[in-house]
Amino acid sequence: MRAFWDLYKKEINTILFFSVVTILIIFAWELFLFYKANSWPEGLPFGLGFLPFSFFHLLLLWLGYNSYRQEWKDDTSYFILSLPRHGWEISLAKLAAGMSYLTVTTIFTITLIYFFQRNFIGTIFQEAVMFIPINWIISTLFKTYLAFWLSALYIYIIAQFSQLISLFYDRLRGLISIITFILSQYLVFRGGSLLAPILKWLPDIPVQIINYTRAGGLEEYTLYIGSAPLIGSAVITLILFFTGSWLLENYLEV
Repeated sequence: MRAFWDLYKKEINTILFFSVVTILIIFAWELFLFYKANSWPEGLPFGLGFLPFSFFHLLLLWLGYNSYRQEWKDDTSYFILSLPRHGWEISLAKLAAGMSYLTVTTIFTITLIYFFQRNFIGTIFQEAVMFIPINWIISTLFKTYLAFWLSALYIYIIAQFSQLISLFYDRLRGLISIITFILSQYLVFRGGSLLAPILKWLPDIPVQIINYTRAGGLEEYTLYIGSAPLIGSAVITLILFFTGSWLLENYLEV
């Protein structure tokens, strides 16, 4: 555990500057929207406050792709390959650092949105709870963030795997990484659909839906999403993660 913690701290230090720059840009953007709140249409600064979330997946894609590329570029890969650690431990430390970056930046962004737009948030929240149960709002927000986080996790793993495959070649690594990334996504979704019949015994995922009726009331019903294809895709994603880690440990050379 101590060895993994040392690897994790090393990866955190590697992306520390990138994280600080991201946080400063987000802070500048949210502060700008705060000063525009009185001159722009009501609700517009609040909506634009969530704009950074549209870039987080691209940032995770870059971190996953860059997780090993920088070490090969700086000739520090000798150190990584010489460590008495399993390949999955090295890859997991990089993955944990990337997801820590995502967690910190998203929480920081949400905190700034609440701090700078709390008057508007308080208004719409008071109106919302008059018609929509508070537990439904909290549950929906949590599930939305969980889906956002898991999709970012998937992107990082596929990008990391694509980069590891490209390191076996001396030329056209960028092109090979792109091709591997596309083929990996096809493999994940195709593999998930093939595994779905085997995993049909898994319970479906319930999603509570609330709609306004023509009479002005609220209609609540439950929509069930099949979990088998999602779990199947998750299994294939994990296989790709451990395959890349195994290749790193046993076959990848400088």
